[in-house]
Amino acid sequence: MIGKVGLGRYAKGILAYCYYDKQLSIKQIKQLGADDVRGELVYIQNLALQRLPDGRFDIDNLSKQFLDNMEKNRRLTKFIWHQSFSFPPGENPGNEKITEIALQFAKDFGFEDNQMALFLHTDKAHHHFHIVANRINYNGKNTADHFNNYARVGKFCRKMELELGLRITPEMHLTAENKQQPRHTQDQALLTLKQTIDGMLPNVSTMQELGTELQKQGVKTLVKRGITFINTQNGMKVKGSDIGRQYSLANLEKRLGVIQSLAKSKSAELSLTKQRKKGLSI
Repeated sequence: MIGKVGLGRYAKGILAYCYYDKQLSIKQIKQLGADDVRGELVYIQNLALQRLPDGRFDIDNLSKQFLDNMEKNRRLTKFIWHQSFSFPPGENPGNEKITEIALQFAKDFGFEDNQMALFLHTDKAHHHFHIVANRINYNGKNTADHFNNYARVGKFCRKMELELGLRITPEMHLTAENKQQPRHTQDQALLTLKQTIDGMLPNVSTMQELGTELQKQGVKTLVKRGITFINTQNGMKVKGSDIGRQYSLANLEKRLGVIQSLAKSKSAELSLTKQRKKGLSI
């Protein structure tokens, strides 16, 4: 999954582009009909929809809602955040996963309570979708800082790929510090780490034991409020939660608890079976 960020002040133009998949002037937009629609409106947030007589969604009405809210903070000129995410050719996650990505994006980037619209495009070799979001909330506050966009979006893409089982796409980097490293090398390192942890969990009882075993494989663990894994050979750092939800400190501890509970139950069951066999032999 590849992410691309753009900021703008022309709500109608961006919305029309996402709905019709064309760069259009105001005059051209007025001349469009239902056959020109290319984008599927999959999800909206804090917006109302109106339809035109021919069944199209009223883009004028949508853009007016963005503009009305912009009046609460005129100091922020580029108040529209235009985000796109593209998938490799042949990958079609479906509307449910796409919506899940959009909702997680809203949470991570500050749009959880803001106006937002999601458009899906499927008429090209690679499926992709666009998010148009208002950086200004209903209280007039800019909730979406655009600092370090490239690295943040790349990191978000890697996280969602791992969590949702999507194909890892090599064009974006995990962090700004690792831009010079080949993407394939980073992706393979993350997958290897994930598999290594999964393989070790059934054989250890505590996080300390897990850390000891990982150290033997050249991976150092730092446990504070969360957990961070560091490759001792190349210095690459990654938070457990960035590998996937199941690799956060809290969830790793839960998984260890479940494994140990199952092991104890199995041990007790074997012991009881042996006692029964012993009793029968007597």
